[in-house]
Amino acid sequence: MTRVLFIGYLGRGQTSGMRRAALERLGYEVEAVEAGGLWKGSGYATRQLEQLTASGPRIDGLNARVLAAAQRFEPQLVWAEKQEYLRAETVQQLRAGGAVTLHYNPDPYFSLSWKRTRLADECVKLYDALVVTKRYELDEYRRHSKGRVMYSPLGYDPIGHAPPPEHVANAREKVVFVGGWEPRRERLLAAASEATSEVAVWGYGWDIAQRSRLDPLRALRLGRLTPGRSVYLGAPHNRLSPTLRAGEGSNGEIYEERYAGVVAGSQIALGFLRELNPDQHTTRSFEIPAIGGFMLADRTDDHREFFEEGREAEYFSTDDEFRDKVKFYLANESARLRIARAGHERCMTSGYSYDDRIRAVMNELKL
Repeated sequence: MTRVLFIGYLGRGQTSGMRRAALERLGYEVEAVEAGGLWKGSGYATRQLEQLTASGPRIDGLNARVLAAAQRFEPQLVWAEKQEYLRAETVQQLRAGGAVTLHYNPDPYFSLSWKRTRLADECVKLYDALVVTKRYELDEYRRHSKGRVMYSPLGYDPIGHAPPPEHVANAREKVVFVGGWEPRRERLLAAASEATSEVAVWGYGWDIAQRSRLDPLRALRLGRLTPGRSVYLGAPHNRLSPTLRAGEGSNGEIYEERYAGVVAGSQIALGFLRELNPDQHTTRSFEIPAIGGFMLADRTDDHREFFEEGREAEYFSTDDEFRDKVKFYLANESARLRIARAGHERCMTSGYSYDDRIRAVMNELKL
């Protein structure tokens, strides 16, 4: 049995933890190092200093835990997920111990400067394999790495994203979106709220966006999520205040059975992409159909490759088309249910689960 040392974010609802579970279901012996909560309890100044200098007790502690686990477990493969603070010498020691080192990144990296760290840039050069979920970043990875670069689309968890029992489908709002704030998303949700008052939103930044435009913290936090800007001074969309829902923890997201209940209980689940980067699909692209929801998403080549338009999902390209399709599908239950069923069937039979994605990666690596 192949031994895998897994380094990732293992908290509730984290897709990293879902991929760890998929490895175990596939029969690998897995030892995990929790990388989440690295900055929990640290003050703002301390965190900024450690991140700027790439040194300090928290970064030291993470690297020490990884090396101690590797010495104890003797892995054949080290699977590191979105690791910003592993040191080059740590990766070198892991390789010297005989392990194949693999880095998996579910997020953009080269496209967003604030996603990069000096330590991660150094490690990209050293990994034996890099699994990239953003097709548009493949060339950048190949330019910066000597390792094997593999493209693997995102996916869904067959346990956490299974259709819930009827009594768990607890949203009952007609239109739902679970994801972070962005100006375009805000504008589109305001348009949806013109078609129905039953719109619900969960995710990071939505409550902040409702604060005064003169709030400097709002300007800085939302500016980071606004294409081409460092500050955001747009006026709040007051129409959206009634749509905001409380999430879990500080980021406003919802996870696992609650997330599945919201999607399953909706009439339309929105699969917005971001303007901030050129994503063609997200985890929502697979999670919504897997749960059994009707997905209305941005029209992209990836989306049309994964789900046939008008038969397995529905797409839009403009604000007007979005508004028209929200109105149409709210009024046409039979068409909506037919597409949701077909999308779910496509998801179940096309190798979109994390189990399938990881199996393909391991087969390519001959592990």
